Amino acid sequence: MTFHRHGLTFFSYDKRKAVSAFVLAATVLAGPADVKAADETGETLGFLVTQFAVAIHYGDFDSDCPDGLTPTTDEAYLLTQSPAERARLLLPENAREFEQKWKTDFTTGPNGEDICRNPRSFLDDPRHPLHKLVQSKVSYGMNLDGDSTGEASAFTCKHENFTGVNGEDGVDNQMYRIMGCAKSWRGDGPKFGGSMAVKYNSYMKDGLHNFLIELKGVNDRRNDPDVEVGIYSTENNQMLSASGDHIPNQSFTVTKNPRWHNIVHGAIVDGVLTTDMLEELNLDWFSALNGPFGAANEYAFRRARLRVELLADGTLKGILGGYLPIETTSAQARNGGKGVATNGNRDCASEYKSMAVYADGYPDPVTGQCTHISMANDVVAIPAFVIHGDDEPTKTASAKQ
Repeated sequence: MTFHRHGLTFFSYDKRKAVSAFVLAATVLAGPADVKAADETGETLGFLVTQFAVAIHYGDFDSDCPDGLTPTTDEAYLLTQSPAERARLLLPENAREFEQKWKTDFTTGPNGEDICRNPRSFLDDPRHPLHKLVQSKVSYGMNLDGDSTGEASAFTCKHENFTGVNGEDGVDNQMYRIMGCAKSWRGDGPKFGGSMAVKYNSYMKDGLHNFLIELKGVNDRRNDPDVEVGIYSTENNQMLSASGDHIPNQSFTVTKNPRWHNIVHGAIVDGVLTTDMLEELNLDWFSALNGPFGAANEYAFRRARLRVELLADGTLKGILGGYLPIETTSAQARNGGKGVATNGNRDCASEYKSMAVYADGYPDPVTGQCTHISMANDVVAIPAFVIHGDDEPTKTASAKQ
């Protein structure tokens, strides 16, 4: 399969292996990936997603987290001890004892359960309390349930709403509510973000999974009421610069797995693309951590929307909002096992318990407990060439206004 642009011929993935150096040089020189759509009704713009992690809004810290940060695993253990015992354990000569207690005893259930592989065994354990919550009223995200009251509905549990950063009412983002005051998620501030954002974004650089965005039929990059938006996984790995940075205008083939093809209508208003709602949006997801549960997983968003700005430098920047199963959000910790709680210093039991309590989407028909949590992921994407194979299967989009 070939396609043409500015007098250059680009080959399908298999043929490009023989001429990869030429293609990389040619695509970088050619400029933004804006090949014409086959029907000539507008541009087709391709992008590689380079950032995809939980969006943390950094307001005034005392307003966001007036109760302080959620304790790390070692801090949580110390809080279960008397002041005198805490002081004793923190003496240098007692370092080995302290490490044994918080890294082994505190992270193991009564029957030998691993705090991260089986966090449900700790739901009633008072040593692992709920996370400290974000108390401010502003968050990234979207109104996912179409309601601004926070009342329960057929597919939601009662919850508090946020106001969006641009003043939108009814923003649903319970993930930020429970993770926005956790050290590993909040980090030291917006410049570097938390260690979890660094980790999740590094997965894409390392080639564990990569995502593509494609806009078809774009007649005006500032205002266009009718754009087809594709969000795909790709098995291709990206090339990085010598300094480890992303390189624009590389070519990527859309996965052959139709489950990871997501196509939906969108509209551009004042340079901001917003899609209709997708009942389901599925993408490949792979963790670098090993374990008996395996490293493969999947983003299985419900009621998802993408909202990104088309920037002057050819990139996209915005968010993807939706409901994600709490079992998916805790998968990275399960794959890592107890090391996430000890080396990573994340109290997996408190993390999972908080998600279970504050989950606000898709209640279990028997228990009434919600199984999904509302969230928003940062999305940054750079220009890329999106290639569709000749035998590519199709998936019917399930989209609503």
